[in-house]
Amino acid sequence: MSQWFDPEPTFKGLMFAKALRARGYSVQVLTGFPNYPGGRLYDGYRIKLFQREKVDGVDILRVPLYPSHDASSLRRVANYLSFALAAAVAALIVRRPAVAYVYHPPATVGIVAQVLKYVRGVPFVYDVQDLWPDTLRATGMVSGSPILGAVGRYMKAVYRAASRVVVLSPGFRRLLAERGVPEGKLEVIPNWTYEPAGARTTAAPPANDEFVVMYAGNVGAAQALEVVVGAARELTGQGVRFDIVGDGLRLADVKRAAEAAGVDNVRFIGRRPAAEMDERLASADALLVHLRTDPLFEITIPSKTQAYLRAGRPILMGVRGDAAQMVEEAAAGVAFEPESASSLADAVRRLQALTPSARERMGASGQAYYAQRLALRVGTARFDEVLSEASLHRPRYLFAKRVLDVLGAGVGLVVGAVPMAIVALLVRWRIGGPVLFVQERPGRNGTPFRMFKFRTMTNAIDTDGALLPDRDRLTALGRILRTTSLDELPELWNVLKGDMSLVGPRPLLIRYTPFFTERERIRLRVRPGITGWAQVNGRNQASWDQRLAHDVWYVENRSFALDMRVIALTFTRVLRSDGVVVDAESIMRNLDDERAGEAVR
Repeated sequence: MSQWFDPEPTFKGLMFAKALRARGYSVQVLTGFPNYPGGRLYDGYRIKLFQREKVDGVDILRVPLYPSHDASSLRRVANYLSFALAAAVAALIVRRPAVAYVYHPPATVGIVAQVLKYVRGVPFVYDVQDLWPDTLRATGMVSGSPILGAVGRYMKAVYRAASRVVVLSPGFRRLLAERGVPEGKLEVIPNWTYEPAGARTTAAPPANDEFVVMYAGNVGAAQALEVVVGAARELTGQGVRFDIVGDGLRLADVKRAAEAAGVDNVRFIGRRPAAEMDERLASADALLVHLRTDPLFEITIPSKTQAYLRAGRPILMGVRGDAAQMVEEAAAGVAFEPESASSLADAVRRLQALTPSARERMGASGQAYYAQRLALRVGTARFDEVLSEASLHRPRYLFAKRVLDVLGAGVGLVVGAVPMAIVALLVRWRIGGPVLFVQERPGRNGTPFRMFKFRTMTNAIDTDGALLPDRDRLTALGRILRTTSLDELPELWNVLKGDMSLVGPRPLLIRYTPFFTERERIRLRVRPGITGWAQVNGRNQASWDQRLAHDVWYVENRSFALDMRVIALTFTRVLRSDGVVVDAESIMRNLDDERAGEAVR
């Protein structure tokens, strides 16, 4: 689901949909009528209530919107909201998908995503291409603190509703984690660029009479391309020309600045079709990326960065932070200070002074970096994993499961109050205080929580001050509590709080997490449980590989019926004391010890 789709310029449109189809997905697209970036309806289209299309096997449903993309905040809001409301209605009638991919911006697509989740029970992956409200502030679209605050609270609700949140840079991930989005829910998948079928990915070095620096993309307030005019003035008479390929709200301002400066080495080419951009980029000696100075842009990677890397030309990077780091890692260009004409001019001179073969090596290094880390096939494979995992998050089932958890834990705490008080007194008498064993364990998305159990062991230590092995510290009362599973009763409080569920993979030690395989990490996508599929299928008598495989199977097949079956089998196993091992270390190694040993061998 995206407000923008082909024939509008977007690298996560038809090309992405076709790549997902090639991986076995049945793809349907919910989008608007094409009007971006000019704000005018494309030729051959007229606004209708709905319009269905089928392109290369991809089903497309277009919904009405108010076409606009100018400097007016009100008209821009009308554009965003009209699509969101029309798409929210369409979301109620489209064929129900297993999972939804949602492209942001604008943030109003979150309205549609939440309709899909809360009304249709569809989990969604939210792909964040820019941060709201940060972008609204940075671009000057909105400046009022109350509005920005409201947008910030709205975005938190969208992130909570999303099954996974995909971001384009490590900086985005850090910032959203600071804002409360669980680390385990966040995934960094860098963007790719437009990859036309059959297009060449290598080109001979350009043979220009001048050293051509090309900027290709939007000409807006954030790009601050007046810096080009200043650099062009410094480089007058030095065989350098700047080509600006693109359109935008500030294009006229940049043209006026060039005229006022009297420079003749800046050429304005206008917006060109995506199909011809490979050839245009290859014709330049260097490619320019620039954003004005702003903390937000230090964690942004402009999409043209990937296009430039793929083009195989040296890059002039005028953006601090993650974007500059990417170009540095790729050994594909030089960085300069944003909004500094003299710094840009110096960077141009440095590239100009290199031999053609040195610039060619720099471009080839960027191409290799793109092919190995950023290409469409690489990104689509990553999205395949994320979408597959997100499809496991079934909102209606999760709601019913949470109701069962609250009711079950609440009743259990009330009915078990007296038995728990008796156990607490016995623990205090026979083992000592504190009565409860409290330990941090990994919860949903790997977020740590404090798990409560009744103590079953003493804190006896050896002569060096180290704790004795479990078998030496486990008391007779502890053996009884473990055999009857009464030591687990305080975990009902964890269930009531939402840290745990009645049924789910058991919360293992935090230090085990790095030793999970990628597939086994799926167990962290759900709340851990007091009991689980592994507990009723061998418990501690099963090997680590078997137990973790049972956990993964549960996550992939969980249902209300399966949960009820696990609860019933748990009561049976507890009553019969089936599979109980009071000292697990006596029959198996710790997971980290076992797998660290395998790695050494």
